[in-house]
Amino acid sequence: MLMNIPEDVAHRLETLAQEEGTSVGDLLKVLLNRYAPDSPPGSLAAMAQNAREAGLASLQPVDTAERSREILNTEYAAYLKRRMEQSPDDDHNG
Repeated sequence: MLMNIPEDVAHRLETLAQEEGTSVGDLLKVLLNRYAPDSPPGSLAAMAQNAREAGLASLQPVDTAERSREILNTEYAAYLKRRMEQSPDDDHNG
């Protein structure tokens, strides 16, 4: 355990942890990961950690294959339909 933390630093950590709704230990983990991540910057693990910290990561597992099929079946199909409905002159006048 850290023993020689200046009182003003300890107070700031406690205040920030309360504001963030977390413990001092969890706050320190976030700060350490931000400034000295276990994973190299730009790695998938580092990007996932940043997304979790920013509240952007999904809490539910995502089935990427299923989501890709959904996009292909809806959005891409609509795109192809629009392309088929365009007149041939639309491609040359753009």
